[in-house]
Amino acid sequence: MGDEKFLLTLIIDGRKYPLKVKRSEEQAFRAAAKEINNKINQYRVTFGGENSDLNAQDFMAMTAIQALVENFSLGEKNYTKPMEDKIQLLVNELDTYLKK
Repeated sequence: MGDEKFLLTLIIDGRKYPLKVKRSEEQAFRAAAKEINNKINQYRVTFGGENSDLNAQDFMAMTAIQALVENFSLGEKNYTKPMEDKIQLLVNELDTYLKK
């Protein structure tokens, strides 16, 4: 039931974006749209003064860059391969010791 797809229209920076999403993911998409709008508005306030050459597409690109950098940073924090390798090495040493 939660995996059936439906058409969800999100409004980002005043434009409508229709997306087919799973019902179980609806709230995540709505929260993402809200966060995107917040970040666009932050950039618009910070960099969108009267003399600015930036337009809506620029603010959207800046928001996308920030989101990806945050995503990459989270991925690096969750990189556990070196620890997994060390644990496996210790397990192998214990197995060798216990077999003696």
